[in-house]
Amino acid sequence: MSRIAWPDMTRVLLTGLVVAHHCAVTYSHIPAWTYHETPVDGSAGLLDAFVAVNQAWFMGAFFLISGWFVPESVDRHGAGGFIRGRLLRLGGPFLFFLIALKPLFYLPAWDPVMGDNPLVWALTVPDPGPLWFVLLLLVFSMAYAGIRATGVGKPVVSPGTSSPGLAGVVGFGLVLGLVSWAWWIAVPVGTYWISLPSAGYLPQYALCFAVGALGGRRGWMSHLRRRTGFVCAGLAVLTGLGWLTVVVLGGPAAAGGGTALSALSAALNGLFTATVIVAVLVATRLWLDRSGPSAQFLSANAYAVFVLHAPIVAWLGVGLSGLVAPALVKAMLLFTLAVPACWGAAWAIRRVPAVARIV
Repeated sequence: MSRIAWPDMTRVLLTGLVVAHHCAVTYSHIPAWTYHETPVDGSAGLLDAFVAVNQAWFMGAFFLISGWFVPESVDRHGAGGFIRGRLLRLGGPFLFFLIALKPLFYLPAWDPVMGDNPLVWALTVPDPGPLWFVLLLLVFSMAYAGIRATGVGKPVVSPGTSSPGLAGVVGFGLVLGLVSWAWWIAVPVGTYWISLPSAGYLPQYALCFAVGALGGRRGWMSHLRRRTGFVCAGLAVLTGLGWLTVVVLGGPAAAGGGTALSALSAALNGLFTATVIVAVLVATRLWLDRSGPSAQFLSANAYAVFVLHAPIVAWLGVGLSGLVAPALVKAMLLFTLAVPACWGAAWAIRRVPAVARIV
């Protein structure tokens, strides 16, 4: 498979959304960040909605894009070589974050009433922060390599030139909704596990990775039709609004437990996830298929931005703590500062050749 630009630009877009997501969490009603300001104005509700909508799809899209290129990598390197490469490229940054960046990330959350030494406390917090994604991707990649080692999933001689149409996208969304509804009986949306803060979405992550690997093998993503993407964009708006309405009005009953409302919520959530991902893939292929110097800079440093951004966003938030402004304004200002800071830090650390080979 020759290198094409738009999947890399999709990663850039998703990485930017990750940064925006955590900037929004900082000033939302969701105290899930190491530096968090209690909202004092109504604009925080908009941030809540933004965070909820993002959470419903964007990490699934990350897993799908990541799964896309896994079969080709196993073809080239074999299962053993692929595993060694994944341990280096995923395991290395994960360990670096735990040892060097996690203390910086968690220090803003330390309170003197805890009584511990702040650095010791930050080092011993078991949660890996945003690097849960890297850890889970490593698990999925190892599982795929294990399956390939048994001889299942051999290379396709000639990938197809077609892709699932609207019916296939909707069908996947409904299957995802059904699986999610069953999962939510035991693990409702909002369940927090150490190393997986969004445990309710685990089926989405696994299914999106699997579809990415299957679709990448068969050339699906590169042949998604423009019309399918446009229709999916419209459906994503409708199902997304419907899902938000059910969540807001239904409360805990919409989050899981086998209720009728949770079934409706899961179906709308699955349809939204499937349609918005397809719409984004088609949009980036049509309008962001760029390989100029700026695009290359953004894409080359995107993975490093993901690894580095958490302490940068947290401490920029600390720096803005004295600013009195609406929550939405502060979130937008934080994002405006965080994007160049994160890409600049990524560029700087990747000046070291050994680092650049990993991230």
